[in-house]
Amino acid sequence: MIRRWIADFALGMRLALGGGGVRTAWARLALTAAGVGFGVVVLLTATSLPHMLGARADRSAGRTAVAVAVDGVDPVYAAERDDEFRGRGLPGYLVQPTGPRLPAAPGVERLPGPGEAVLSPALAALLQSPEGELLRPRFTQRVIGTIGDAGLTGPNELFFYIGSATVATQPGALTVSGFGGEPVRRGLDPLELLLVVVGATTCLVPVFVFVVTSTRLAAAARDRRLAALRLVGADRGQVRRIAAGEALLGSFGGLVAGGALFLLVRALVPRITVSAFRGGIFAADVVPDWRLAVPALLALPLLACAAAVFALRRVVVEPLGVVRRGTRVRRKLWWRLLPAVAGGALLAVRAGAEDALDPAVIAGVVLVLAAVPLVLPWLVERVAGTLRGGSPAWLLAVRRLQLDSATAARLVGGIAVVLAGSIALQGVYARAESDQPPAGDVRVLATAFATSPADVEAFTTALHALPGLAAIPVVTATCAGCAADSPQWTNGRLSANATIPAAGPDVVEGVRNVVGWNGVVASLGTGRDGTYALITRVLSVGSVLVLLLAAGSLLIAAWEQLRERRRSLAALMANGVGRGVLARSLLWQLAIPVAVAVFVAVLAGLGLDWLLLTWVVHRPMVVDLATIGVLTATAAAAVLVVTAVTLPVLWRSAGLEQLREE
Repeated sequence: MIRRWIADFALGMRLALGGGGVRTAWARLALTAAGVGFGVVVLLTATSLPHMLGARADRSAGRTAVAVAVDGVDPVYAAERDDEFRGRGLPGYLVQPTGPRLPAAPGVERLPGPGEAVLSPALAALLQSPEGELLRPRFTQRVIGTIGDAGLTGPNELFFYIGSATVATQPGALTVSGFGGEPVRRGLDPLELLLVVVGATTCLVPVFVFVVTSTRLAAAARDRRLAALRLVGADRGQVRRIAAGEALLGSFGGLVAGGALFLLVRALVPRITVSAFRGGIFAADVVPDWRLAVPALLALPLLACAAAVFALRRVVVEPLGVVRRGTRVRRKLWWRLLPAVAGGALLAVRAGAEDALDPAVIAGVVLVLAAVPLVLPWLVERVAGTLRGGSPAWLLAVRRLQLDSATAARLVGGIAVVLAGSIALQGVYARAESDQPPAGDVRVLATAFATSPADVEAFTTALHALPGLAAIPVVTATCAGCAADSPQWTNGRLSANATIPAAGPDVVEGVRNVVGWNGVVASLGTGRDGTYALITRVLSVGSVLVLLLAAGSLLIAAWEQLRERRRSLAALMANGVGRGVLARSLLWQLAIPVAVAVFVAVLAGLGLDWLLLTWVVHRPMVVDLATIGVLTATAAAAVLVVTAVTLPVLWRSAGLEQLREE
């Protein structure tokens, strides 16, 4: 029995390599492997997130100053600074050595002394570039080295150690004998957890849709080939195993291609993640968690086999109908709605749970999104069946959709899932943003530490010299307990409050330059939590990548459809149909299913948004019409781009030589 099964699988693989001609078979196999490979890249990247975040947190904790005495180490006075430059974080330490035996900081060969500095490579490059002109006044020290990877959270992080002789007199200074603490992870509130759950689901569910779509490339030719085997004596089990063998070969090729593409993406990550994560991502941090990656990767071939076997219902039961291209049975809707109903019920049952990581909530989100590609074939079939009249290009497109609406629905299923998830994601983010206090004007509180009246006067003069700050009051205060007739300015403090207009961010940088490292500058009055922005920025990057993957899947499937229909296209050209008519027909064949997909995605996204906000976290729903419009326009642009890219293939497929028969 095992030997027979192996023979059936091997026959399926041979058919995948040579069925319908060697060139056609290899082209079909390459397209299938490409579709599965894209899914492998997304899964490997997703399973790398735990290690990536953990490594960043460990390195951040490893450079935390520890105020614990260590034998044989001369302590340093250290004051932590968390500055900014044009919206980019600029953290670091001011240090003042007390002896030659300095504590070791991660990634630093030697801590700097007074007048010296050790900078991260990104900060050193910024200071040498024209963009860093306003930052140079804060870094006049002699640079004695750069910080290695062990002392940075990412390759693009701006971080520093600056030596100073006055750190001991500054408030908040610690006596430090070493570096290294425990990672501190702030818990996420319910809305932040919803952002993570919806975003992750949006990025992962389409992957499995793409795998199913890729497995079903050239489905009509495969069905006819397997139906012929059924007619010459193959039993139902053999046909299923042969189909599984064909799918396995393409999925295994996709695993190899996806692994190679993942290594390429991993090598490019430090160059393309400047704004995705604070400080970027080291390539060494992108390591898949094999406890997650292995089951996910094994699921892809199994899913491909299941999709191939499930698609053989008519081949096994009615092979003559497939060979003769018989009329298909109208699809039923009731079972396609079951995942959406089950998902909605799970979310409703967990009403008020306030825990977005509840398995029921995650399963509910997955089921609602998974229902989108299931409903699409039924709706595309119904819409195509109601369309009548129009131009020749329109009639050709509509007739094609009426004959094979399932293929068109599969093409746009991935796009629909991404759009639905993105709409729900943006809805949750809009709700989170509306809960934040309004940004208003940026209010800057500058606090400088002075040791003499001359320092106070110098600070005031420099501050008033900045554009628009000539009338800013400067409030000075001396240390408590000083005699009125004998002021002691040691550890004195003065502060200046100013409202900086949003149109002049360079003025804020000027204030920071005036204060220097002998004080702090804090932006007040915004009340914004950067966690929402960080989560949404990361998930938005993931959504964009998956949307590109969806467009790539649409392109691959469109190419394969043209290859499969080349004889009918050539026959149309031979009968006088012009190239323009065929091109417009191709456009309509993509545009109609995409329009239906956008409609379903908007309904599913808004419905999921309503369920999550109203039932799970009890917040009023916010509809982001601008985002919905942008996503709809993106889908329309994808149709235009895919149509334009497939035109050369259309011209080749419609050539008269395709009518030859040998």
